[in-house]
Amino acid sequence: MMLGALTLTPLTQLPLLLASPGIGWQVAIGAALFLQLVCAGAAGTTQRSIRQIITEYRMQARMQAVSTCLTSGARPLGALLAGGLGSWAGVRPALVVGACLLLVPVVVLALSPLRALRDMPDPPPEPDDQGDSTGQPRAAPAANVPGPSPAAAPRQASLEGGTS
Repeated sequence: MMLGALTLTPLTQLPLLLASPGIGWQVAIGAALFLQLVCAGAAGTTQRSIRQIITEYRMQARMQAVSTCLTSGARPLGALLAGGLGSWAGVRPALVVGACLLLVPVVVLALSPLRALRDMPDPPPEPDDQGDSTGQPRAAPAANVPGPSPAAAPRQASLEGGTS
């Protein structure tokens, strides 16, 4: 699914690169954009599903945060570089470079072990009732943080609406 969707994505740039004025080209560009968004949804959903299956339960939030940070952080940088290239070389050459760069994920995925993946992998073990998924004994809990000193108790009670 991912390889097919990522392979179609660069092809969706052809109407944009070949377009000339006219309603026919506007329709072709709109249809190509629709197909590009469908491909992005298919590849993205499959990629996130695989990533979630192979990531340990306790690392799910960290994995999602890193992924979001990388993809969100790359967008402004890409926009800046594309704008600079468009200003320097022209719009059409910038679009050609962008379409060619869409081939990079196809090549990376085609050369990766994911290319041979036919079924979803087995997920890591679920955490037990104490949140441990390694099967190892849990480490001793850290020392408790002491509460407020007795002198602070009347002040805290008055802040909470109690009497002192």
